Amino acid sequence: MDYYIYTNWQAKDKETNIIHKWSCGHCRMGLGKQSNADKGENGVWIGAFKEIIQAENFAKLKLSDKKIEKCKVCLK
Repeated sequence: MDYYIYTNWQAKDKETNIIHKWSCGHCRMGLGKQSNADKGENGVWIGAFKEIIQAENFAKLKLSDKKIEKCKVCLK
C-alpha cells in the first residue's frame, strides 16, 4: 500500500503536513482531488512511500518545520 504526504502553504491548516493512503479521495495517488489545479500553486504531494513509517520519517527529516498528522478520512 502506498502513502503520500500533502504539504500546503495556502490552506488554513498550512502548519500541518498530512499523510494519506493512495486510495484516499483527497489524495488519488498523489494527484489530489482538484484535477484542474495548477500543481504547486497551493501545495504539493510527496511520495509514494511503500510504508507509512517511511512517510513519517521523511516528513520528520525533510518537512520538520510543520506538524505531521494522518488523514482523518483514510487513516482513522
